[in-house]
Amino acid sequence: MAAKKNKLQLRNGKKNKKELGLIAATVLMLALLIAGLFYTRTEAYLARHSQATTTVQQPKKVVEGAESTEAAEMTAETTEAPSAPAPAPSTELVWEKQDAPVQLPILMYHAIHVMAPGEEANANLIVDPTTFESHLKALQEAGYYAVSPEEAYKILTENVLPQGKKVVWLTFDDSLWDFYDIAYPLLKQYQMQATNNVITGTVGQEANLSLEEMKEMKENGISLQGHTVTHPPLATIEASLQQSELADSKTYLDSNLNQDTISFAYPSGSYSEETMAIAEQNNYKMALTTNEGLASAADGLLSLNRVRVLPYMTAEMLLQTIATP
Repeated sequence: MAAKKNKLQLRNGKKNKKELGLIAATVLMLALLIAGLFYTRTEAYLARHSQATTTVQQPKKVVEGAESTEAAEMTAETTEAPSAPAPAPSTELVWEKQDAPVQLPILMYHAIHVMAPGEEANANLIVDPTTFESHLKALQEAGYYAVSPEEAYKILTENVLPQGKKVVWLTFDDSLWDFYDIAYPLLKQYQMQATNNVITGTVGQEANLSLEEMKEMKENGISLQGHTVTHPPLATIEASLQQSELADSKTYLDSNLNQDTISFAYPSGSYSEETMAIAEQNNYKMALTTNEGLASAADGLLSLNRVRVLPYMTAEMLLQTIATP
């Protein structure tokens, strides 16, 4: 009887050891699985946030009368855009009527990134982020207020200025990816409003802004205005095509961003009297050219001058260029 009892205890002991072994093996497998998932997620995070060089495709654009041709590729170091925006100034502006006609500096930027090898053809369109930040810092320290399109329209039509402030309108053409990744965080940091002129046919492409990014920026001081659907040189195409480019662009922005798009930038600065008439028919209140100089109502609201910002332009040069009497 005792022998039988000992045999039963031995069998139960072996059974318990077997069960313990199975439990240990299960725990080990779960640990390995969790470690594998953590490693995979870490690798993905590092890949996404690394400072690797990324090549993106840009639509080819013919520039009429410009100093350079916008090429098909834009290559740059990407940076992560902060998720939390800096609060915009809450001070309400007091507008003052001016005796002399107001001149409004409208800055024209395109790409903001470190120029990569092979981008030499685009050199005049690419401003280094460090240089761009120096522009914002200088403008802020000099007492400039960056206006919205609606405020620019008020300034030009009513000949007014905000009390105690100089004004500048920051515009960026082509809705490029680096505006969200690089320019937008800096604009928030310096609490500057800005306008991006969107090629609506490129929205969501790898090299360009997405609709989600545009919606986010619209809530944080960035205006999205018109720049056609496909970026054609408008003066060289027939009126019906011009009409569809201007109308369809406005319809897209108005419907998707719940706004009234009032401003438009001529692709490559190409426009004619016919183009201006079509812009007016489509309820654009202002149109921006690539003609060099300060903007004024006397030049016509549908043919406003801009100041092209070149990559070698220092902060001091910029302030001298936009200084008004």
